[in-house]
Amino acid sequence: MDFMLIAGVFMAVLVSALLQSKKGRQLHDRILAAYFLLFAITLLLSYIEIYNRSHNYPYPGFINTSTPFIFLHGPFLWFYISALTTRKFKFSILHLIHFLPFILVFIYFVFTQYIRPVDYRIQSDSGLLQRKLDYSLIVAGIAISTQAYIIWGIVLIRRYNRRIKELVSYTDKLDLRWLRFLLYTSIVAYALISSLYGLDVLFGLFRYSVLQPVGYTIASLFVLVLGFFGLQQGDLFVAVPEVIITDKKGVKEFSPDALSAQEEVFVDILLNRMKEHKPFLNPDLNISALAADLQVSADYLSTILNSRLNMSFFDFVNHYRIEEFKQQCRRPQNNHLSIIGIAFDCGFNSKATFNRVFKRVTSLTPSEFRQQSQ
Repeated sequence: MDFMLIAGVFMAVLVSALLQSKKGRQLHDRILAAYFLLFAITLLLSYIEIYNRSHNYPYPGFINTSTPFIFLHGPFLWFYISALTTRKFKFSILHLIHFLPFILVFIYFVFTQYIRPVDYRIQSDSGLLQRKLDYSLIVAGIAISTQAYIIWGIVLIRRYNRRIKELVSYTDKLDLRWLRFLLYTSIVAYALISSLYGLDVLFGLFRYSVLQPVGYTIASLFVLVLGFFGLQQGDLFVAVPEVIITDKKGVKEFSPDALSAQEEVFVDILLNRMKEHKPFLNPDLNISALAADLQVSADYLSTILNSRLNMSFFDFVNHYRIEEFKQQCRRPQNNHLSIIGIAFDCGFNSKATFNRVFKRVTSLTPSEFRQQSQ
């Protein structure tokens, strides 16, 4: 277990250093670097605490120093996800409230542990401290805090996924795989650790001297898995590319009062543009580019798609790509072409997206449709 803790500290420091030295690093990179550095500090302090307990407390000043830092894990995770999924994310004074649990727990430990005599701290750590009410409240606070922030992060990602479909006709380049991996791995790791401590509070299953090494070993494994996954990606922890919204200069704006009078005409123009000019063949088409082509604002185009056609931009464009694919499949001269080759010619840039969208729209796989059409 000592080896696992040291390995976790090393991995956390390594990843943090790589993120800090990353070319073109942005705010989310710095937050993620701080998140891994926080893990390194937490694991190192826990290692010293465990070492103290097994070597007659040579460093009594480090007793119970790791616990307050756990209350920072959830906020840093939330800040990272917010910086990735929120356009032009900035810190504000209100964000300081996320640090309140850490501050309160730290102050509590100052008065109940850190300023107390060394003998008292040693006796508390080696005795039955985990049976006290304060221990139970801290365990519950950690469990609630970490899981709440993880769930909050999942909500942010789902909200981002809905928003991004209003802006682009592709999603694979907007890679959220790393974020999903981070969150779902976090759920498992934190839930497992919290469950062990919770069971101990309820039933007294473990001694704290056994429970702490097990809990932090799981945390070290979590860091090692995250670090390995991030390093395997090639570009360390790939960021979500920002969707650029075009300048509104030179585009038509419509007032709410004029919307009803103009929208019927605009819908006809839009549908004719898609049919005649086929902008959907561009695999990187986004709402800003199409809006500029139609000389309207992206907001107006999005409003029309949602209110008049009941479709997101993503679904609207890929509907035309699927119809184009159907037409191409029915042409005998294309029999020698592969399914994915035709799909790419129709504007798709991902096999996974094509298969998923085609199945959802037609209830058939591309292969089944091609067999039927031939």
